[in-house]
Amino acid sequence: MYILDSEEIKRTDLKTIQTGIKEETLMEQAAFSIYQIIKDLNPKKVIAICGTGNNGGDALATIRLLKNFGIKADAYLNGTYEKCSLGMKKQIEIAKNYNVNFVGIESIGDYDIIIDGLIGNGLKGELREDTKILIDKLNNINCKKISVDIPSGICSDTGEIMGDAFKADITITFGYLKIGHIMYPAIDYIGNLKLVELSFFKERYTRKLVNEEQVKNFFPLRKENSNKFTYGKVCILAGSVQYPGASVLTALGAIKSGAGMVQLITPNRTESIINIEPSVIYRSLDKDYFEKEDLEIINKDLKAANTIIIGPGITKNSIEFVNEIIDNYTEKKIILDADALYAIKNKKLRKNILITPHPGEIKKFTDQKIKTVYEIEELSKNLNCNILYKNSTNIITDSQNTYFNVLGGSFLSKGGTGDLLSGLIGGFSAQGCNLMESSIISTYILYKTGRKLQEEYTSNYMTPILILNNIYKTIKELI
Repeated sequence: MYILDSEEIKRTDLKTIQTGIKEETLMEQAAFSIYQIIKDLNPKKVIAICGTGNNGGDALATIRLLKNFGIKADAYLNGTYEKCSLGMKKQIEIAKNYNVNFVGIESIGDYDIIIDGLIGNGLKGELREDTKILIDKLNNINCKKISVDIPSGICSDTGEIMGDAFKADITITFGYLKIGHIMYPAIDYIGNLKLVELSFFKERYTRKLVNEEQVKNFFPLRKENSNKFTYGKVCILAGSVQYPGASVLTALGAIKSGAGMVQLITPNRTESIINIEPSVIYRSLDKDYFEKEDLEIINKDLKAANTIIIGPGITKNSIEFVNEIIDNYTEKKIILDADALYAIKNKKLRKNILITPHPGEIKKFTDQKIKTVYEIEELSKNLNCNILYKNSTNIITDSQNTYFNVLGGSFLSKGGTGDLLSGLIGGFSAQGCNLMESSIISTYILYKTGRKLQEEYTSNYMTPILILNNIYKTIKELI
């Protein structure tokens, strides 16, 4: 499923119209889709709050259909006829022919359902004060609320709230999801999101929503005629005297992904990994932190690996060590996580490197404020690497193609979940998937497993180990 921004939506509208499908036809299709959803709610009285653009036109056309099929339906126009778009003016003329009643602001509180057709797609700046007051008034009315396309007040390109936003119970959008539909804080205002098809011109776009079908296509299947070398080796450089536990979770994630061999190298002793999972090849350097001189000792181990994971728990003391690995093991797939990210400030990377920052880790390697998908894509382009941006909505990008994973939730808000995720990504990468594919598979498995467990255990009870011990259930659904 493609995810579009406001400019892509405009181009889609234009291309559709250029093929010969009229704007009024699209508006009528949209209105009929909204009408069908509202009709099933069995309302007695419905009002549309209409802006002066085509979003208002969709809402007004819906009112006309509801009225024509015997439901009391009125409209409120927030603006003047002179300021209306051509499409909206056309709908006003048609509505008058159907005797649609336009009411004043004082009457809008006496309805079962409010349809929000104020603004829709394309809002860029802060709402005007009078619009904020109107939205606040609407939000305080006790009735079912339905938004057309996207709740008014939300930036459809970022999911930001532009001063205030209509809080919908249902949002009905057309043809494609927009970026704002799947990003916080907008998600808290959208309610039940319904996607309906219109006769839009179809083409390929660069942003997609992660789904089970994609993950199945990427998932590395196992053969009966195989051995441990078939499924690759992961070498994990993690931990320190301060944070020994991070390395264990990363190693366990790599093992459970199906990697043929997993080696864990830590500066200090972490004997617990042997007790938990004896199949992990373990090596300790008997020191507090990694140093660049250690590369002579572990060079053979690194050369034997398909994928190197570095970062969980290593602290800032190992920056030189990380830089040496980036510079000297150029043929290896490398995953940089946690404190390894300090090493990449002002550094150009390469396409076989993945970085996995969460919002708090961005400042480790850039002074820029990175928030939107556009900024993350630009960062990927400037660094010349893959990025997995870990947030409530995950963004996975190589600057050319971007994937969104929306399965996350509060069950992930526990220390160690990111370490586990790095291990999973490394494991699938060693099995032959590229770093984008590995990130898509791993986030899907981790989050889908966590979401199922949350229903049984609650998010408070969840731990990375609980998720780890149940990922096999999600994997079984994929193979």
